[in-house]
Amino acid sequence: MIHMPTDCRIRILGEEVANKIAAGEVVERPASVVKELVENAIDAGATRITVEVDEGGKTLIRVNDNGCGMTAQEAVLALQRHATSKISSAEDLSSVRTLGFRGEALPSVASVSRLSVVTRPRGEMEGIRLEADGGDIRELEPAGAAEGTTITIRDLFYNTPARLKFLKTTRTELGQICDVLTRVALSHPEVSTRLVADGSELFHSPGSADPLNAVAALFGNDLARELLPVRYHRPGLAIEGFISRPPFSRPTRSGQHFFVNGRTVRHRSLTHAVDEAYRAAMPSGRFPFVVLHLEIDPGVVDVNVHPTKAEVRFLRDWEVHRAVTEAVRQTLGSPAAPAPETLAHQHTLRPEDLKHGPWLPLPPAETSTDPFAGADPGAVHTADASTLTPPHTVPAVQTSLPELNTPAAAPRPIAQLWNSYILAEGPEGLLIVDQHLAHERILFDRLLHAEQEKPASQVLSTPLTLQLSHREAALAAEIFPDLQRLGFALEAFGRDAFLIRAVPEFVRPGAELITLRGLLDELTADQAAGSGAPRPAVTDRLAAAAACRSAVKKGMRLGAEELRQLLVDLAGTTNPHSCPHGCPISVQLSYQDLLKRFKRI
Repeated sequence: MIHMPTDCRIRILGEEVANKIAAGEVVERPASVVKELVENAIDAGATRITVEVDEGGKTLIRVNDNGCGMTAQEAVLALQRHATSKISSAEDLSSVRTLGFRGEALPSVASVSRLSVVTRPRGEMEGIRLEADGGDIRELEPAGAAEGTTITIRDLFYNTPARLKFLKTTRTELGQICDVLTRVALSHPEVSTRLVADGSELFHSPGSADPLNAVAALFGNDLARELLPVRYHRPGLAIEGFISRPPFSRPTRSGQHFFVNGRTVRHRSLTHAVDEAYRAAMPSGRFPFVVLHLEIDPGVVDVNVHPTKAEVRFLRDWEVHRAVTEAVRQTLGSPAAPAPETLAHQHTLRPEDLKHGPWLPLPPAETSTDPFAGADPGAVHTADASTLTPPHTVPAVQTSLPELNTPAAAPRPIAQLWNSYILAEGPEGLLIVDQHLAHERILFDRLLHAEQEKPASQVLSTPLTLQLSHREAALAAEIFPDLQRLGFALEAFGRDAFLIRAVPEFVRPGAELITLRGLLDELTADQAAGSGAPRPAVTDRLAAAAACRSAVKKGMRLGAEELRQLLVDLAGTTNPHSCPHGCPISVQLSYQDLLKRFKRI
């Protein structure tokens, strides 16, 4: 039953309530506050910005800049709704090139926090200090101050407890702030940007005319060396930035950054255009690192379609899509470049592989001895493809009926299908097993079993250097115990860098760096989504991700003995039916199903 309200009269909301509703549109979390304040500082002409936060911004956010500053009258006006220095008429909305013009950010922030503003305009001898509580100005007095503005936010959401309880962990909120400042440093590399969290400096982009310096400061020199410069110009549109060489890839889109007229944006057309350009040069499920700046006529871009200004709308979307695709393809060189091998011994399944016949028949089991006698039962080696070319004839099909009541045992492999699936005879019928998911389940169980005892590791003869972004480095330091339990051995090597001294025994030589980077990419993406998993869940996720990255891949040809051992190991796992991520490992076609298909019953 629907209960109608007893009072349906329309009224004007009070200023306090209206400001809090506006705050709900703009101020979602501490990172939203940092974004608005830093963008205002850039619009004020700042070349140096320092952000200080405590407890992920929940208790303190302080943004200091050397911009143009404000007079006492301007500081008071800045706390009024719809006050702005960016536009003066409706016509200005069609040519906006600044970052913060909506005029609701500062009053919205002030309405849900305790705010302090210390500012001095350029050329003035004295500054002012303004104190506000919940949006109400409490103090306004002269004060000594450097040129520029310092805005301090304390106790965010103190007067809206329902919003406060929905904030995530300190680590998650700090990670969001790192993301915001990373995008600011990439969009305005000429501005020096510094982040201090709980008294410790997390990163510092020094400010440089060369945008590659900002990338190196934020993500490390190793990644910067993998980038190609993009320069594409046509009437009304310019595209510049960097894209990674095809061998370098990530498992998520977290390394893709797009900017339109200096504004950080999300847009499906832009990500799809990059995907199209890399289609022939990047394996499926991997994504390039991208930093692209688009300079376009403001008259054909609507930047006010989202309260936080994170999305834009293009007047001619298809033209922008085509231009980005062309710009990336030209930088990569030939758009039809062959797909690279991103992991050691990995072979990508191609359509032409199917022309040689999908079947790889195996010798009958009764004619061969156990090839794994005296060998390491956990080893899975890549066979020499030259010795495994499919023969021209297929062995005769067994005509006797299968024993449907045989005891449970490992299925008998019959053939490898398209170098990706194992066709096997099981006790209840025909099985099609995904070789990658099967190996993933085996490695996952071994990792968890090793984690309960002593992890089996292989010590590297020469330690490898892992250079990370600031957010990834903080995450790696936090999950050190979990990594050690799984068999990794890392140690700090300067800021945002680590030495890899040992890895789990199943990690293939040459895949150590990409395995660890992939693990951190996935956990960073989870953190951005706000999943604050407890410690045991983090260990399980790490084990699942490590198993996925080290398992044999689709398109990888395996020898007969390797297929048999894979099925034997799978039968001994805790759950041979699904991978650690919940995907089914095999599809079964029972004998009764076959009879029905051939209309025998």
